[in-house]
Amino acid sequence: MRNPSVIRPMRYPFLLAIVSLGLSACSGSDHTSPTSGQVNVDGQVSAGSIGTVSYYQAARFLEQASWGPTPTTIAEVQQLGIHGWIDRQFALPPTTFNAPQFVINYDMNNQAQQRQAHGWLNTTFFDGALGGADQLRQRVSWAFFNFIPIGGGPPAYGKVEYREMLQRNSLGNFKDLLREVTLHPTMGVFLNNDQNEASRPNENYARELMQLFSVGLVLLNPDGTTKRDGRGAPLETYSQQDVKEATRALSGWQKQWETNLPQSNFGNFGKRMIAKSWDGAHDRGAKRVLGRDIPAGQSAEADLESLLDILVDHPNTAPFVARRLIQSMVSSDPSPAYMTRISNVFVQTRGDIKAVVRAILLDPEARAGDNPSLLNQRVGKIKEPLLSQTMVLRAMGCRISVRDRNNPESPIWANQTPYEAPSVFGYFAPNHKTAETLKAAPEEKLLGASEFNRRLQGMSWNLERPEQFRSAGCQIDVIESAASQSDDALITFISERFMRGAMPPTLRLTMQTLLRERLSSEQPLIKFATLMGIATGSAHGGVVR
Repeated sequence: MRNPSVIRPMRYPFLLAIVSLGLSACSGSDHTSPTSGQVNVDGQVSAGSIGTVSYYQAARFLEQASWGPTPTTIAEVQQLGIHGWIDRQFALPPTTFNAPQFVINYDMNNQAQQRQAHGWLNTTFFDGALGGADQLRQRVSWAFFNFIPIGGGPPAYGKVEYREMLQRNSLGNFKDLLREVTLHPTMGVFLNNDQNEASRPNENYARELMQLFSVGLVLLNPDGTTKRDGRGAPLETYSQQDVKEATRALSGWQKQWETNLPQSNFGNFGKRMIAKSWDGAHDRGAKRVLGRDIPAGQSAEADLESLLDILVDHPNTAPFVARRLIQSMVSSDPSPAYMTRISNVFVQTRGDIKAVVRAILLDPEARAGDNPSLLNQRVGKIKEPLLSQTMVLRAMGCRISVRDRNNPESPIWANQTPYEAPSVFGYFAPNHKTAETLKAAPEEKLLGASEFNRRLQGMSWNLERPEQFRSAGCQIDVIESAASQSDDALITFISERFMRGAMPPTLRLTMQTLLRERLSSEQPLIKFATLMGIATGSAHGGVVR
């Protein structure tokens, strides 16, 4: 992939003076009453019956529930209603990809082979995001990866199989998901639970399973606020002794060894880990984790089930998981009331992910902004680099990944490599706040100079050679036709495809001025690309609201 840290001189330097994301403050009236349906007794919105969903409402919903709205999916939501669209999505099978041999078996010391294998991982991510039917499942899978990640260490095939596991389990039950995560050899390698035995305990996975994947560091109320002692200090969720006891419960697992496995598949990544068969591998003594007992004499499998029951039933898990799913789909700073409603659904269904996701998307706080006059300042999230890129490409009609013109083995670059988090903490911390407002804005962590550069001029750079876009099924002819017809036709096209049909008047005026005074002699695609730099680099195009 092209190195995103290399900043090219801007084709139109004046854009820097015009465009500013301004993402730290999502302006709008602080109202929360939904207008696109009635509020049910369970706190959810009856979000549009068949034929009653507006274009704006459908597009806004799809920004939360998919990798980006398209004319086709907007029409589907308008026809089915939001409830009906969610039901149809839940019924779809997961988009999955079978890894070819050059991904499973390659020389890890051969840079060309390594690039080819990782390039396939990146390419299939975009193939699924752009063309996969199961858009809601994919967004939920990505939400889970953002807080149950693997880092850059495992080979490409390990990352592929971890992605496939998330896809298969992301709309099931949270306990089942945690079990599959725990037994996945890629996670076993990443956080060392394959090395954890009774005689030589390794605490790495047990600690992260509690801290990052389930209950968190401090005790929480159902609304997500921190519980404190009489002096105001946060109350810790678990102790070091709990870590030791959980480590004992997780001892005795190994990768499925087979002869002649290649180095790039040393973990046999396509097969779950199994319990070690020799005596002493698993600690069979009694354990006590988070105040609950695990009886003595159980197998590794039984101890794992007991531990997962303790974690899923812990009162912290509901708000912990609720916050991360809400942040990934709807709002970086959900209100306590929103948090409480979703936490209650998690508890009532004992971690039914479909029920939780449905509640998140139909909550009054999520749906209130379907009426633009009722935008809530707390609702909204910055588009992380991958989401920003997929939304643009889907709106352009692209059906598969668009290849980088300098590296045909990989898609056009984004400042966020799919399924390769920089650390066990993911791409960004959930509690990251903007410096000016101190509001939660996790994705802002990724808005460095190279990301601004990509949003402002990346489209111009790539559309100088549009053949790779045509090869991906992107609707280049439609874009050229709109740009050739008139300035207003081009701006209207951008408004409809990329801004829910509601481009702000000030942004429209800026585009009209640029087209008239600076871009009148440019080719149609360059006009489009330059205006898209303004659109994606603005607060209106850079935030899911």
